[in-house]
Amino acid sequence: MTKITDKEYFLPTIQALSGDTLLGTGTTKPMLIRGVCTTSGEKSDYVAKYKNSPRMSIESSSRELIAAFIAMELELHVAEPVLVNVTPEFVETLIGKDGYKFASNSIGLNFGCKYFTGYWEFIKGQNPNDNQYEEAEKIYAFDIFIANPDRRVDKQNMLTDGDKVLIFDHELAFSFVMDIIKNPTPWLIGPADLSWIKNHYFYSILKQNKHNFDTFVESFNVLDSNFWSKVNVLIPKEWVTSQVNEIQSNLELLVKNRNHFLEHLYKSLS
Repeated sequence: MTKITDKEYFLPTIQALSGDTLLGTGTTKPMLIRGVCTTSGEKSDYVAKYKNSPRMSIESSSRELIAAFIAMELELHVAEPVLVNVTPEFVETLIGKDGYKFASNSIGLNFGCKYFTGYWEFIKGQNPNDNQYEEAEKIYAFDIFIANPDRRVDKQNMLTDGDKVLIFDHELAFSFVMDIIKNPTPWLIGPADLSWIKNHYFYSILKQNKHNFDTFVESFNVLDSNFWSKVNVLIPKEWVTSQVNEIQSNLELLVKNRNHFLEHLYKSLS
């Protein structure tokens, strides 16, 4: 997957053309839409998460985007982020459909991602194969790194094609900015952290098997000043709140102390 620090990377802005249906029973009421990239002219299907739908806002849209950027930089398989431009003309196409109210209250830029087919949820009790297990190790470490309590046994927020594991839905990431998770030393995993970590989808799977986080945690050093400069350029100006600086400061401290974080990551499964 392309990294945001690659010279050729650009964050696609998608002009929403038509809306199909709300997807599943997600809290944020995401909608499958058809749209066209304003840069490439390519038409495709996307998932739009309207900024004024339940549990969404400009802050959560920003958190979704930053989490996706970090995942891309760490070479995880994450649903490719886009900005979905919602216009009054698009909203008119939704009259009489579920999601009309959320779209009509969300004129302007909204968080979205490329729609993927050929993926499915993990079957309960399914043992991951070797490739999936390697992904599981990274996703577990990633979610603790970004303080994301929302990839749970009862709510996977990921899909697999039998090989790769695709992650998405990060509006609750960086929960320290919402006082859901507060840890002044985020590289140290304490009892309060374990209360949500033990509910992570991969916790029991990893706990029962050997695991290795060394290489992945060391790769956190790519989240350097160049990365954060690019993040701050790409985020829509109207989405920039004090949370962005708080997220950057927290993760910079964690990266600086990644050796301690690695040690505690192993302890979390002991």
